[in-house]
Amino acid sequence: MAFRPIRDRSPGVAAALTAAVILTACGGGVSRYQGVPPEQIFAMADSAFQDGSYDDAIEALDRIVIAHGDWDRLPEARLMLGHSYFEKGDHLTARVEYQRFIDRYAGHASSAEASLGICRSLAELAPRPQRDQGYTQEAMGACRNTIVDFAGRDQAVRAAEISNGLRLVLAEKEYNNADFYFRRGMYDSAIKYYEFVVTLYSESEFAPQALLGIYHSNQAIGYDDLADVAREQLLRDYPDSDAAEAIRSEPSGSTG
Repeated sequence: MAFRPIRDRSPGVAAALTAAVILTACGGGVSRYQGVPPEQIFAMADSAFQDGSYDDAIEALDRIVIAHGDWDRLPEARLMLGHSYFEKGDHLTARVEYQRFIDRYAGHASSAEASLGICRSLAELAPRPQRDQGYTQEAMGACRNTIVDFAGRDQAVRAAEISNGLRLVLAEKEYNNADFYFRRGMYDSAIKYYEFVVTLYSESEFAPQALLGIYHSNQAIGYDDLADVAREQLLRDYPDSDAAEAIRSEPSGSTG
């Protein structure tokens, strides 16, 4: 769920925005917010965020964090800071900001949103299946935390969806490993990775293909009895899959 703060269009905010433009013309950096109260700086950040000017939002929010540490809406500013980095595409920094929110404001009403932010940020860092999956594993752990800590809330449902998507990435990774060994005639290694897919990711689209791979690998080795076991499991558990359709056209190993 996208972050959409309520925008204040009061005359005071409009004046503050005008003042910010004038101050910017005189000098950049923190000076543009000199003497501006945090409520108005936050309104500037909100306006910049809504307009997609995430760098400007980050600059304004950083000013609040640095200069107004006792402001009663500081948690809201910190959360928007995480959202700003996320929307900017700086997912590593977004993850850090969300974690800071969790560390500083445990039990806050927006903790679920920050927790989901960590899950989403790490999921964005998850690489393609051909690459090392360290971030994928970390993202799944973060998503599980959100699911457990905020069960029944919308953020937990979204975290579960993200986690399921990441499981498909891992399943594809293991399947690609198996296929790599199969194509090189290293059937014992191929079977090991195919079995990982069937055991760990049985709900994925790669599971029936992995059983087909186990069947062909055992046939190539000469283990017709094990090939038949894989064939029977494929037809029993995934009867409507493309892999099952393919294997029906092939004779079983030992019963031919």
